[in-house]
Amino acid sequence: MGAAGARGPHRIKSGLSGHTNIAGLPSSHIGHISVPFMFHYYFSRAKQRPVVQGTEMIDQSTLKFLSEASSNQGAEWLTDNKAEIACARRNLMEFTSQLITRAGLVDPRIATANIDSRKCLARASVSKGIASITVRVSLSKNAAATYFMQISPSHSYSGGGALLPPPRLARILRQTIASHTGKWRGIVESPLFQKYFPNGLTGGLDAIAQGYVKNHDALDFFNLKNFGACRGVPDEQLMSTSLVEETVKSFAAARALVDYINRATTRLPEV
Repeated sequence: MGAAGARGPHRIKSGLSGHTNIAGLPSSHIGHISVPFMFHYYFSRAKQRPVVQGTEMIDQSTLKFLSEASSNQGAEWLTDNKAEIACARRNLMEFTSQLITRAGLVDPRIATANIDSRKCLARASVSKGIASITVRVSLSKNAAATYFMQISPSHSYSGGGALLPPPRLARILRQTIASHTGKWRGIVESPLFQKYFPNGLTGGLDAIAQGYVKNHDALDFFNLKNFGACRGVPDEQLMSTSLVEETVKSFAAARALVDYINRATTRLPEV
């Protein structure tokens, strides 16, 4: 995906009338404001915010367990390591709770859509060596885009968007991109987006995406299976006190993408 053609920061209008938005200012005082401004405003004031108690990193023992679990998934091994599974899940749940709280300072919708942070962590996958965290921004079933994080030694990432959306939602999203290509490119080719997601959107092609004009300006997006932006997280950062902050930054950088996708997909009736 080419980086040419960036058209400056995508501008959004706050939809949280009467509430505080991610810049920490009343929405009535902001109106239209650029995503980069809100991003840098929030993090420039981060040290002034109250400290939130909780786990800000992943324990080394948790990473060791995830690494071993990825290659030892037999029932006998899992039975012999019940205590390790419980310890890893507890650490991951504490981290998830901390992440939800801190991310809610950037995007207030998170607090409403994720009242029980325990539901954000896919518990079953932990025993297979993968910790998957999904952070919703809407209670709508059709809100295909979320923030997300995967914790797996040497294969961790965080970001936002829609990974493998259902076919009907992918179809309406492609139609929206075809009709509003300029706004789409303004997001995925913006300096902030490319800084945090230099590899662009997650790869994978969908052979069923057909019927579009061959020389369409957004043709390179129509065959994507995934509409998510992922930022790699090295193992060293997983054990760093900066993990929560860096993860929240990736969420903030992906917010315009998440909102674009959800505005498109939530127009459909829920099934």
